[in-house]
Amino acid sequence: MKILIVGAGAVGGFIASRMLEDGLDVTLLVREGRRRQLLKDGLVVHSPLGEFTGHPKLLVAGEPSEPFDLVLIACKAYGLPEVLEQIKPYLHPDTALLPFLNGYKHMHDIAAAYPGQPLLGGVARIESTLDESGAIVHLRPYFSFVYGNFDNMTDEAYERIKLTLAATRVLAESPDIRRALWEKYSLISGLSGLTTLFQATVGEIRDAGIGMETFRRLFGEIADIIRASGGSIPSDMADNNAKIVEGLSHGSTSSMLRDLQSGTHTEAAHLHSYLLALARENDVSAPLLEIVYQRLAIYENRRS
Repeated sequence: MKILIVGAGAVGGFIASRMLEDGLDVTLLVREGRRRQLLKDGLVVHSPLGEFTGHPKLLVAGEPSEPFDLVLIACKAYGLPEVLEQIKPYLHPDTALLPFLNGYKHMHDIAAAYPGQPLLGGVARIESTLDESGAIVHLRPYFSFVYGNFDNMTDEAYERIKLTLAATRVLAESPDIRRALWEKYSLISGLSGLTTLFQATVGEIRDAGIGMETFRRLFGEIADIIRASGGSIPSDMADNNAKIVEGLSHGSTSSMLRDLQSGTHTEAAHLHSYLLALARENDVSAPLLEIVYQRLAIYENRRS
């Protein structure tokens, strides 16, 4: 099975490295600057679970290639429209699409762009970043990448995907990928929301005044929105997320806060604005989430 991974960043590059270690046929779709870097230094991963340096096959959008059987999408949400255009020449009618993006909106966006195309859901949990040389730095000795059948895939086609991915240690099948997507969404939207609202670490928020109560309020609003929208999450999802926050280190933060501090684009429209749209559609009150998004909208307006 021919696999195309779109993006050789901290998520896509990490997945690619482990797939290559396990002998899968992987090609990376990258920008020209990233290709030059990878040709010079290779795909490098520094991880407490094992170092990796490899030289994968590379492709820049627009270059000719035979179509692929599985396309993994690992980009920021605001880059998805461009990616959906770039992958068109590399698909055949049975190519399965597997996005590893935060949130849930992207699943509808991909389905709308490619109606009838086999679609998988993916959930990534990893702390990783790129250093100045372009190497991937895996920060903690843990990762989880799960996938599952989302739509338009026959049982036979899904079994072929499972058989291929069973050969790599980096991916595992989720028994309920829709639930897994909603559960992660409920956590990261609250975590990123408050760390950006207060521009503070988890510990700074949690350990001051009504910090934990504020986390619980926001997680509660988000859980109410997801349930009203038909999402399957546990009845105690808000409490579960609060317990996760209680267990995080004082210096824990969010990638969205790092984006804000560095002056780059955020995924606020994909995460928080979409939740607010669902809240309005389902008549759910979310006053704290509205404040969170207002802060991020002001930031994005200033950037533009």
